[in-house]
Formats: sequence, C-alpha cells, structure tokens
Amino acid sequence: MIAKRLFWMRVSRYMKQQWKTVRLIVDWTIFLYGVIPLLIWAGYSYWLVWEGNIDWLRDVPYLLWAILFGWVMWQDRMFVWIERADLILVADRHLIRQLKWYSVVYQMTQHLIQYGFYLLLIAPILHVEGRTTVEILAFGAALFLLSWCHAWIQYQLRLRHVHLMKRLLIVLIAFVGVYALLIESVLLGVLIGSMMVTFALYVGEGWVSKHPNIGREIEIGERERASFDRVLLTTSGAIEKTSERTRPLYRPKPNRFGTVRRTMAILIYFRTPSHRNLWFRLIPLGVTSFILLPSWFKVLVPIYVMYVAYQEQTSFTKEMERHPFFQSIQERGSS
Repeated sequence: MIAKRLFWMRVSRYMKQQWKTVRLIVDWTIFLYGVIPLLIWAGYSYWLVWEGNIDWLRDVPYLLWAILFGWVMWQDRMFVWIERADLILVADRHLIRQLKWYSVVYQMTQHLIQYGFYLLLIAPILHVEGRTTVEILAFGAALFLLSWCHAWIQYQLRLRHVHLMKRLLIVLIAFVGVYALLIESVLLGVLIGSMMVTFALYVGEGWVSKHPNIGREIEIGERERASFDRVLLTTSGAIEKTSERTRPLYRPKPNRFGTVRRTMAILIYFRTPSHRNLWFRLIPLGVTSFILLPSWFKVLVPIYVMYVAYQEQTSFTKEMERHPFFQSIQERGSS
C-alpha cells in the first residue's frame, strides 16, 4: 500500500505540473481560434478518408508508412517512478520492485492509448485497401507488441550505455517488422516479432529483482519527467534554450538572450488583446477577399497584409525597445 500510494502521489503531481505549464503558455483564445477549428477540420478530413474520397492516400507506398512508424517508435521513452530519496530504501527491495511494476503498468497503459490512437488514424487507409475489421485489430495488436518490445529494449540499452549504432539496429529491425505487418507478410512478421520478444526477455532478465543501475534509472526518470516542461518552455521562449554542441574554433559575439528576446516579444504581442483581435479580424477578411476578388486583384490582398504586418512590426519593436524588461536583457546580453 505504501508503494501504491507513493506511486499515485508522484503521478498526480506530475500531471498537475504539466497542466500548470500548459496554462502558463496557452490561454483560452488558443483553444477557441486554434484547437477547435483544427479539430473540426481533422474530424471532417478523417470522415472523408473513411468514405474513400481522398484518393492520394491510396498511392502512398507502405514503405513510407513504415518509415513514419519507425520514427514514432524511436521517439518512445520509458522511465520508472523512482526518485533520489528512494536510494535509502534500496535495502527494502520489495518496495523498489513494486514501484518498478507500477511504472511498467503505467507505461504500458500509456503506450496502449498512444498506439490505439495511431491505429484509429491508419484504420481508414487499411479499410480502403480492403482489410476487414478483424485484420485491422490484429494489425493493431501486433503493432502494439512490436512497439512495446522496442521501447523496452531501448530503455534497457540506455541503462547499459550501449553504443548508438546498436540502438539504431533495433530500430531497423522494428522498422522491418512494421513493414512486414503492412504488406501482410506473415512469415517475416512472426520471425521479427519472435526476435524482438526473445531479445526483450533477454535484456530485461532480473531487472525487477536486481538494481545494479538504480542511479542511472533515476537520472533517466528525472530527465524524461522534465522533458515536457523543458521543451514547451524553451519553444515558447520562456527560458533560454541551451546548446550542448562543442565548437572550439567558434567564438560568437555574446548575445545569449537574442532568441529569447525575440520570442518573448512575439508572445507578448499576441497575448495583447488589441494586437490579437486585429489579426483575428484581418485574416478572415483577407481570405474572404482573396476568394471573392477577380483575376489579378487577388495580388492586392497579400500586399496589404504584408504592409500591415510591417507597420505592426515596426511600431511594436519601438515600443519594446523602451520596455524596462527588454532593456535589462539587452544590457545583460551585451555585457
């Protein structure tokens, strides 16, 4: 009960932290003018695919779909919900084992939901190709098993600091397995699946009962749990994106806050109601005018929009240069 309660406390804290990060960057106008129209368009396009009205999807070769799934599987990450404070509890192996089992169940559930969504996306294409519902469900089950074995093997290889080329070899094997499922090659699919399951059992032997890499597992877990916040905040410009590349012969001019300064200015611009409402009115007006205007008069629409954008950029840049926040950043970056 202690391990279960501790696990759910960490999961709930993680979910709340993710939601607070999203709310820090996104407000209700993004959902109203961005997410909701995108969902309506995506739903309508999905219905067209089920009806078979998007013909170009039939011409996409299975090789490209396999490459897409291979890239998606390469992005899969696994971690355990063990923190540094638990190191003093390594002697209580039962507690560590329970936390690992709960972590595996959590990751499998998340993996099942993720690849169930992928199956819903590709199901209309398989249906148009003539596959039955049973065949589509069998494809989804095989894809889930293959992707989970891949994620499990990659996690175990990361714990052992295995060379990147060996990890890429596992991705290549999984890619061949996905391609075999798409082209309905039963023999090749069974062969690749058996290899992946056997190797997954081999690399994971004793993982629950033994803890030789517990420090490494804690580091990976902390990095993965913080990856969502780090990516979202660096992309939005709320924090500076650090570069880990080593370039010994390159000595740039010190201006560390240039990118953040520009990104923050854009965020502040669109979070200002007057500026945001201007574009919410101007863009629909421009699209409607472009549709209704005859012949070469359509060229006037993008010219006018570009002129308005230039005027807005010029006036807002001057306004931001007088702002104390950006003056302090400029002084700190030029020092």
